[in-house]
Amino acid sequence: MTVPLLQVAGVAKRFGRVVTARDVSFEVSAGEALGLVGPNGAGKTTLLDIVAGTRRADAGSVVLDGQDLTRLGAAARADLGVARSYQVPRPFAGLTVYENVLVGASFAGRRHGGDTRDRAWHALEVTGLAGAADTPSGSLRLLDRKRLEVARALATGPRLLLLDEIAGGLTERELPQVVGLVRRLRDDGVAVVWIEHVLHALLDVVDRLLCLAAGEVIAQGDPHEVIRSPEVVEVYLGSTVDSVPGESA
Repeated sequence: MTVPLLQVAGVAKRFGRVVTARDVSFEVSAGEALGLVGPNGAGKTTLLDIVAGTRRADAGSVVLDGQDLTRLGAAARADLGVARSYQVPRPFAGLTVYENVLVGASFAGRRHGGDTRDRAWHALEVTGLAGAADTPSGSLRLLDRKRLEVARALATGPRLLLLDEIAGGLTERELPQVVGLVRRLRDDGVAVVWIEHVLHALLDVVDRLLCLAAGEVIAQGDPHEVIRSPEVVEVYLGSTVDSVPGESA
């Protein structure tokens, strides 16, 4: 029996009276992409923070490839192969694209060894940024800032990649580049957990979908079955999201 790469079990988190995670459990296998959706304030980013180690859960566990990460911080988890991108890209504006990615690659040294420059360049090639390697990152358009955010995470050599709304704000002509990038990472064996409000982009890639509302899992499974779920339609698809081809909003 294949053991999932990531196992999240019974995770709970509250801030005062506000519950952002209540008994959240899910699994992701290597080379699988899980989409994470829900209305604003549902607890999606908090859940990614808990998996990445930037926030500590009040209860529950996070296990990667059989190793319990629950008490480990973000740096230790990064060493073990957990990487993430953020909703708002914040590159080091005074550095070039290549130098930004080199910073990410340097954090993988203890686990990978070898030449950080090779890892940085590979990340640029995978994300389509090799031609912009010498460009000051502060001058990038939004699409390239989003790709740079992924490249910096990818340069650490992750087994698990956590993505937070990397399609947000992009045009319809730009979206296929992001979708193709995530698909390539998944096909290369990287496990992906992707928060996204641009549903048609998400549904083009993910193998399964999980919907959160008020910190609770209200549906998970086949993406199109989850989208059709009456609970999901009521709490999520009635909110401000893009339309899904073939689905009623």
